[in-house]
Amino acid sequence: MSDGSGDSAGSRLLVAGGSGFIGTHTVAAALAAGDDVVNVDIRRPLLGEQGDHWRELDLMDAEGLKRLVAEFRPDAIVNLAAVADLALSYEDMAVNYVGVENLVGAARAVDAPPRIVHISTQLVVEPGYAPSGPRDYRPYSEYGKTKATSEEVLWTHADDLEWTIARPTNVWGPYHPSFALSTWKYLNRRWYAIPRGARTIRSFGYVENVAAQLLAAAKGPAEAVDHQVFYVGDEPMPLATWLDGFSRTLTGKPARRVPRALLKAGAEAGELIKRAGRGAPFDRGRLFRITADYAVPMAPALEALGRGPVSLEQGIADTVDWLRREHPAEFKRR
Repeated sequence: MSDGSGDSAGSRLLVAGGSGFIGTHTVAAALAAGDDVVNVDIRRPLLGEQGDHWRELDLMDAEGLKRLVAEFRPDAIVNLAAVADLALSYEDMAVNYVGVENLVGAARAVDAPPRIVHISTQLVVEPGYAPSGPRDYRPYSEYGKTKATSEEVLWTHADDLEWTIARPTNVWGPYHPSFALSTWKYLNRRWYAIPRGARTIRSFGYVENVAAQLLAAAKGPAEAVDHQVFYVGDEPMPLATWLDGFSRTLTGKPARRVPRALLKAGAEAGELIKRAGRGAPFDRGRLFRITADYAVPMAPALEALGRGPVSLEQGIADTVDWLRREHPAEFKRR
């Protein structure tokens, strides 16, 4: 278990799910800090230079996980491994909670149990609901339900271990798995619109800042992070601020504003298209997401884990540079 010294260099970190979006940045940040890192994932790393740190392993393989933890002897396990698909059932995403049970078993099987930093989601509490405490869940989607269950694994089965639960906000940045071909593409084509005069507040997190916070949870003093639940990311901001930042960088203009009634009509039309069995780019769900406040309490994480090294402006610039490298036909300079 951690000695609580807060020494942040030279740690041994097992990153489960290190081949994904947040995991890639977490592995990169840990390596840059001089840590000894093993990435456990069923997929190869996104970045070739991280290949030597990858071990192919499914968190559903409890015995294989025990062997690896016993061999590597990590100081901390950062668990980002998950299935996040809003179209799947609760049972189809069982790795999200069974995987945590297996991690707890593997940690407890060694004589110096590592700290577990488990990455959950803000979707364990739906927009607009004010929970009475960290175990007051109101999951938003079946995925959110699996993550609420995963948190309960730690609360009910790991009291003897050091652990931290991190609930990422809306995390963005280079290598995001979907924004390049949805939100950012629509902004670049001037298709994305928000209600005129709207002041929707959202919680965002630039991915490098989130990675830095996860490493702080893994390596910081136990008294600051043990048995704590943190929302990780940046200060909440108006959705329009984030959208305008990207739109201006990509097109030189702010995001489009249209009357709310027009967006509502578009959402209803999208619902009719969906009932006909076709995909719709805009529907009631998307309208809800761009009009509902979804700000979460960030102060505890910002105090205990830090704010991260990257400003909003720099994060947007770095992300647009990546978009232009990875998707040059779509995001060519204007």
